Amino acid sequence: MTELLASPSISEETIKQAITPVIDQIIKERSQQDRLKMSQAIADILPTAIAQEIENSPQEIAKAIAPEMALAIQNQIQLDREAIAQTLGPEMGQAIKHQIEVERDAMVDALYPVIGNTISKYMVELAKSINDKVENALSMDGIRRKIQAKIQGVSEAELILQESINFSVQAVLLIHKSSGLIISQVQSASQPIEEVDLWAAMLTAIRDFVNDCVTVEGKVSELHEIEYDDAKIVLEVAGYCYLAVIIKGEPSQTFLNQIRQTLSHIILKSGRTIEDFNGDQSTIPQFIHPQLKALITFCTDSKTSNPPITLIFIFSLIIISVGTIVYRHQITNSWEKEVLKALDAAPELSVYRIIPEVKRRQLILRGRVPNLALKKQAENITHQVTPHLTLDNQIVAVNIPPDDQAIAGEVQRVTEIFNQTEGVAINTNYQDHKVTITGFVLNISQSNQLSQAFQQIPGIEQVISTFQTQPYLETRIYFDQNSSQFQTDNINQKVKTIEKFLAEHPRIHLIIIGHSDTTGSVAQNESLAKARAKAVERVLLQNKVDSRRLRIAVSLQPPPGVTSNQPLWLSRCVRFEISIPPN
Repeated sequence: MTELLASPSISEETIKQAITPVIDQIIKERSQQDRLKMSQAIADILPTAIAQEIENSPQEIAKAIAPEMALAIQNQIQLDREAIAQTLGPEMGQAIKHQIEVERDAMVDALYPVIGNTISKYMVELAKSINDKVENALSMDGIRRKIQAKIQGVSEAELILQESINFSVQAVLLIHKSSGLIISQVQSASQPIEEVDLWAAMLTAIRDFVNDCVTVEGKVSELHEIEYDDAKIVLEVAGYCYLAVIIKGEPSQTFLNQIRQTLSHIILKSGRTIEDFNGDQSTIPQFIHPQLKALITFCTDSKTSNPPITLIFIFSLIIISVGTIVYRHQITNSWEKEVLKALDAAPELSVYRIIPEVKRRQLILRGRVPNLALKKQAENITHQVTPHLTLDNQIVAVNIPPDDQAIAGEVQRVTEIFNQTEGVAINTNYQDHKVTITGFVLNISQSNQLSQAFQQIPGIEQVISTFQTQPYLETRIYFDQNSSQFQTDNINQKVKTIEKFLAEHPRIHLIIIGHSDTTGSVAQNESLAKARAKAVERVLLQNKVDSRRLRIAVSLQPPPGVTSNQPLWLSRCVRFEISIPPN
């Protein structure tokens, strides 16, 4: 290689061509063997080489790194966001200013939603500040308006304007700013306008004339409203388009805010499409038309969606008041009925007219009773039924001198009351301030109530109880096996015993209970027991026993006193139980 380089016959160009492939191959193989050492070898000269290449061929370098510039900035932001901000911050103001000079409409489109909302908030706060200073009326309408304004979230001044003046929207036009072409338009069905294209062209010409000739030099301003007769055209401008809303009447601030929000939404979604609009309606997004149509129906929807809050409030108060009164009336009625029912359940009080009345959680008892004992009893019963109420016992105890005729009548009345109770059949005899009680009482607790009731009658000094607590009829009629024909032994004597018992106790009824042994099935035993009871019933009816005092029953259990180890014929019988119905 040394001799080849020292040879004068070989040119420098030939040598370069010979060794260049070898150098390329060596660098490639070395890079694959040890990338770190290869990077260290060329690191010192790489910045100088890049700087020299930028000076020699700046366009080629720009084309080489341009595709990766965005990704490099993105990675740098992730690594050190503050460094990017510090680097770009000083130039951002100049860049925005230059962009406004070059393409003002695009910047307006980009900043309009933010700036528009900021200005709207400022104007709302300013209007609220002024409104707070003038809202000092205390009339009923003023109070109603204040409440309605709070509920609806609007100012009272705006409500006054809405109540005084109605408005309707005739048409909404979205117009391209520079060309005057209609991008989209919606009209009211009841108040359409003609020549909308001419309207758009004239509005654009008027707006350009005002902006060019009327505005002060150095200040940016826009034409926002054109008034004619009782109507007006509201203009909301942003970037490459503007909204022209033809209104009859005085629009509310809420509606003007809705216009701004609609245009802001359209610009955010379709700013680029509107910028490139050339009259082709097919390029317009579908959502724009419903947005404009919503402005047409805004007034109607607002009226229908805002119910008469005051009327609803007053009506609600009336309903609540009436409901409360009805509810309390029902509760007090239920308490009064419970007390009246409890007083009527006491035989000694049921004959007296005692009226319970509830007023403001106080129960008042009114009426007349013959003695203090009955008054106290009524008070105790009332306390048990309504312990949560305060009791005002206004019952008058009338101390009437005892009269034999009155006492006898009261004894007869109490007797009739108790005889209306099931299981009670008593007779009473009054003589010389003494009451003698005879008859039957099936329940021992009822016998104690009987004695106490008669003792509380004014003029009764002594109560003599001779009644029986349980009359018995021990007669039984037996039958042959699997037969409903009773045995004839002593049958006539047994029937006469039954007739005599019923004659001695006219208030007593008989339950004829049929039995059977356990030799057959349940169905057979039940049918046979019922047939035996009916056979006995027929014999009693033939002997002139009142059918109303007889009742049939069946029992599959052995008769009382008969056990399973006793003869089966003892179970094949008909026996009798006592029943004392209410008189």
